Amino acid sequence: MIIFLDFDGVLHPQKPHVPLGDQAFCHLPRFEHVVRDYPAIDIVISSTWREHRTLAQLQSFFSADIAQRVIGATPIMPDLNGAQPYLREAEILAWLSTAGRKSEPWCALDDTAWLFSPPQARLIHCQSYIGFDVDAEMKLRALLAANTE
Repeated sequence: MIIFLDFDGVLHPQKPHVPLGDQAFCHLPRFEHVVRDYPAIDIVISSTWREHRTLAQLQSFFSADIAQRVIGATPIMPDLNGAQPYLREAEILAWLSTAGRKSEPWCALDDTAWLFSPPQARLIHCQSYIGFDVDAEMKLRALLAANTE
């Protein structure tokens, strides 16, 4: 299984006009704890942070054991002034196709539901002002358990 991971609004709250400060990556320990329970999971970064950082820089935010499971980042596709519907999902599907992994199960942890097509069964939606909380953790664990047995 592959997890496509957003940062802002997931690994830390995202509040307009409020600097991250001490909250930067405050939910990363919770996420890493979940992923450690599922050693076959790969992680691909779908966050906009990938636009200005290398894969090594993105991996550096994670603990060493989890960083090695961060295997890539989705391609950056142009929005074309809103003409590309469900852009984040399109980037994920492009990555899966390029990687030759289209048939594998996947999910996305993201706070931007409008970037995914309905019915969004593969999306674990986080509230942007909260991030990856207990509720999102429980949903992710349920999805991972159902897809890794």
